[in-house]
Amino acid sequence: MIRKSCSLDTDFQRSITFQRNIEVWVEQKLVIMGRVESFTVEAVRIEGTEYPRSSCEFIMV
Repeated sequence: MIRKSCSLDTDFQRSITFQRNIEVWVEQKLVIMGRVESFTVEAVRIEGTEYPRSSCEFIMV
């Protein structure tokens, strides 16, 4: 399994286009894994919940 850290808008757009799951990590704990519904400069929405880009780590799997 290839894992890629996501931080750029193009990373999140790629995950939407290719239907790739994203893991959301907060303080080195996995919070959720799912598909990105939308994203802004401030947050990423996965399964109806917004996760702030400034305090979360996003990994494409």
